Amino acid sequence: MAWFIRTSRSGVHAVYSQQAQNSCGIACVIMVNFKLKKWKLAVAASAASAGIVAAAPGMVMAVTDTMRSEKEVDAAYAKVTGQPYDGSTDSDARLLPQVLNQLLIGRWQTEFVPANRLADNIINRSKFSSAPFIALVHWRGGAGHFVTCDNVVTVNGTTWADFCDPWDGSVRTLALRSGESITYHAKTEPGYMDFMGQRNTYASRVTAAMDGWIVYQVNA
Repeated sequence: MAWFIRTSRSGVHAVYSQQAQNSCGIACVIMVNFKLKKWKLAVAASAASAGIVAAAPGMVMAVTDTMRSEKEVDAAYAKVTGQPYDGSTDSDARLLPQVLNQLLIGRWQTEFVPANRLADNIINRSKFSSAPFIALVHWRGGAGHFVTCDNVVTVNGTTWADFCDPWDGSVRTLALRSGESITYHAKTEPGYMDFMGQRNTYASRVTAAMDGWIVYQVNA
């Protein structure tokens, strides 16, 4: 398990770093699950501090449900596909909603939005939903990669989105501009303090395009 605490201009983020070569989609599901269930940890911790006898089992259950392992989510993905899965091959964006639905965090769906309309889609959806979502980027070399957006905020007329990258456990903040496609730049910066595991790194700056595949919550 590899969790990291990162900060951006809009706050603090818990970022999970994938443990298998191609488990970025699974790692993003793990992050979404955590971000929507972390309140359970606060409730359990509050009960424990109040000296409630049943708090200890409650804390264990909260941690287990909130901080899922790749092995658990791999099994959920395998249940959807009917084939074993271990993160050695790519996951399918169209199947991730069925995995998220198994975690009891609302109903999810995948949608393809044209690249030049994706920024507007994200901006508009952020007005009525604060739930995190998963986006697919494609590197210029051709491979794909999933990232999780956990915050969208507008400051002085510019909308910014924070994307948690499961490859190197970092957060990248991108400006969203109406009518324009979104370019994703990734480079692992030195100086991060890492806890609870090791992360991968980007050896050099790489560039990707968000080509429209997103996985989002339909309702809670």
